[in-house]
Amino acid sequence: MAQYKFTIQRGKVDLKDVAVAAGAPEAQSDTLSVNIDVTALTKGEAVLMLEEVAQKIHAGLWPPL
Repeated sequence: MAQYKFTIQRGKVDLKDVAVAAGAPEAQSDTLSVNIDVTALTKGEAVLMLEEVAQKIHAGLWPPL
């Protein structure tokens, strides 16, 4: 089983800004976790960032690494 981590920072809006790396194991397989630091992030920004991650998944190979 492989895990993947997708990371994007506030204000980044391009697919190249979404980093893909090895992720940490989940408690069960076939699980998606979303961890959001909302220190200064608006709900709209969070949604846009999640959409960018979705575009990265659509545009790339599967599995991603």
